Amino acid sequence: MKIQMKYLMKHKFLSLWIFFHTAVFLAFFVSLAISPEIHFGTSLFEILPPSSELHEVQEADSILGDKTSRTVTILVKAKTFEQAKEAAINFYEKYNEPGDFFDNLSLYVDSSSMTEIIHWLHKNRFALLSDDDISLLEKGRAEEIADDALSSVYGAFSISDLSYLEEDPFLLTERSLKRFLEDGAISTTNMALKDNVLACQKDDNWYVLIRGTVSEKGSALASEKNTVKSIYKNAGEITKSSPEIEFIFSGVPFHSYENSTSAQKQITVISSVSLALIIVLFLLIFHSVVPALISAIAVAFSCIVGFISVLLFFREIHILTFVFGTTLIGTCLDYSIHFFVNWKANLMCNNGTTVRNHIIRGISLGFASTEICFGALFFSPFPLLKQVSVFLFFGLTASYLSVVALYPNLKMPEKRTALAKLITKPHIMEIIKTRPVFRKSLRFLPVFLAIFSVIVILSNYHSLKIQNNIQELYSMSPEMLQNEITSAKVLNTGSSGWYFILKADSRESLLQKNEELSEFLSDCIEKNKLGNFLSISQFIPSEKKQSRSFTACENLLPVLDFQFEALGFEKNLSENYISNYRSFSQSLEPLPSTIQDAISNLWIGEIDGNFYSCVLPLHTDRGEEHYFREYARNHQGIYFVNKVNDISSQLDVLSKTMLKLLALAFIFVIAILFFCYKPRVVLKIASVPVLVTLVTTSVLLLAKVHLSFFPITALVLVFGLGLDYIIYSVEDKKNQTNDSSSILTTFSIFFSFATTALSFGALALSTFPPVHMLGLTVFVGLLAAIAGAFSSQK
Repeated sequence: MKIQMKYLMKHKFLSLWIFFHTAVFLAFFVSLAISPEIHFGTSLFEILPPSSELHEVQEADSILGDKTSRTVTILVKAKTFEQAKEAAINFYEKYNEPGDFFDNLSLYVDSSSMTEIIHWLHKNRFALLSDDDISLLEKGRAEEIADDALSSVYGAFSISDLSYLEEDPFLLTERSLKRFLEDGAISTTNMALKDNVLACQKDDNWYVLIRGTVSEKGSALASEKNTVKSIYKNAGEITKSSPEIEFIFSGVPFHSYENSTSAQKQITVISSVSLALIIVLFLLIFHSVVPALISAIAVAFSCIVGFISVLLFFREIHILTFVFGTTLIGTCLDYSIHFFVNWKANLMCNNGTTVRNHIIRGISLGFASTEICFGALFFSPFPLLKQVSVFLFFGLTASYLSVVALYPNLKMPEKRTALAKLITKPHIMEIIKTRPVFRKSLRFLPVFLAIFSVIVILSNYHSLKIQNNIQELYSMSPEMLQNEITSAKVLNTGSSGWYFILKADSRESLLQKNEELSEFLSDCIEKNKLGNFLSISQFIPSEKKQSRSFTACENLLPVLDFQFEALGFEKNLSENYISNYRSFSQSLEPLPSTIQDAISNLWIGEIDGNFYSCVLPLHTDRGEEHYFREYARNHQGIYFVNKVNDISSQLDVLSKTMLKLLALAFIFVIAILFFCYKPRVVLKIASVPVLVTLVTTSVLLLAKVHLSFFPITALVLVFGLGLDYIIYSVEDKKNQTNDSSSILTTFSIFFSFATTALSFGALALSTFPPVHMLGLTVFVGLLAAIAGAFSSQK
């Protein structure tokens, strides 16, 4: 037992490495056995936080978002209706067989659908009167409804076939049908029914509409059954054989696919090129494949540990977690570089353990400061940042333990290397000894950068504010933008992206709440604040309103005989009418499938004993948002949602939270360093993060990049990386034994910066806005950090 303890103490780093990795991998495999489901997020909307005003209806909003985010609209364009319809049918039939691509896909709206609706309206005619009709009857003005029916019958303006006239002499069915058509039971667009499909003609072109809902499996980018990819493939085959046909795509799935695939391709290309350049750099510096190979394996292994740690904690991981996770490459390489520079130069160390002992204090303090910054992200109320925190925290731990536990076992180079010869060349030593002016002038660089940054910040003070706009996080390709413009122009749905979520403790209460909101929105239409709206109350009245409608129909009975006589029927039909009225059940018949489709995105359903629905304002004035929001705030159970503004505001709150976490992490790190260094040295270390903040802020202002969530998050990452450089420099001054050692440390720091700039800063070249902002902020911050580190050296 004593021998085992002695062995463990002697190989404490190796024991710690084994324990850490065994615990992580074992816990992960156990979790897989318990819960094998894992989700990979690709949509930008998945990472966005809920509005602070929507906590009570957050789950309902998520269900609604899931429905709408999988809805696709496809317009088939051609010069003639026949060409457009034929191409639409050709496309539609490719998905005729049951498959994994769509939950539903619709092209045809046949005459039977209209017959089904008319039949349903007729059977429920006494319960479906509009508010205006009920009001007329309650005021004793039944003659007006009777006269309208006669005008419709004899004026040839009837939209129904009058087959129910003997049972419905007041054309209540037709009145309801008109309202249903106006409110969008068939289509909320400019489309009209033509030859069993929805179509319209605009600008000398015909458009045929196909609508669908992508399946959950089909919405996964990693799936071979990705629906958008399949749509593009099938549409491409049709346009290739018929060049006169054009497909126009609209909907979140198309944007998510374009957004994610573009980001994945860019990140893959940039990362691959960066990694290749880093490998070349390693080979040029070390003249050996060993450092490059070992470092690459260590980085890959650390990323694997970070990856499974996220899955262990959250059972899901988002693609942007990998983007943030690329920070790990630069940090992991830093530790490897500091080890291999001393290992390869072989100036003072005679074995791997000596190399580790020489660098252990510096990389340990750097590791601790970086982990504190990464760990601070976990306390953000934002799932994505929690994932990033776990990925970086555990991945960096794996990297650190690999360097201190495994690297020392490498055999030292036997011959004096090119790196050692370079460092000890006479003219290099002469530069170090006889050029103090250059090194003194370098000390003024941080001061110059700080003054320049302050001037820029003061000159652009009006732009210095936290401002997030999620619309800036995604830039459409020209093709996708043109698709959306054409689709909006042709369909004219009038959707503003705003909506109301309604909550009640029963179906009846929810329907009544919908009617209450619909009344308000109808007033808005009269005041020209709104063009139209969609609500389930337009299709399904509450029991209270059904009862009121039925009671109001009683006022039609006194004029019943006159109505039949005016229509040329025998008066004895009145008895049948009255009998049907008295025996009418106020429980509505099951909804026709067409109406069910129309309200599928309006009815959210029951969640934990409460019921939820959605109301969509259409053709609304952007300046009226405050009007709708104020109404919602003054009515319990009604929540107004402007997703873009609400999420942007929430990101503003998160950005401020990140700055607070950053400040706390900074204070915590500095407090720890007071136990390791003299106050003067600690102040010098503390000045670097301040410099990084000033320089980064000024560059973002010059680049017209808002001080928003992603740059602020990147700043947290820079703090963790940048502190390493100054700590290495301070440790070098403290432990410096000769000039060769000084240049060796300087070389290590610069080499670390170069690899991090290549691996992470290169992301600034991406056209994907979040990745670009992240890469730009990190690159600029690291430049400032290395300037501060070099200025502190002798």
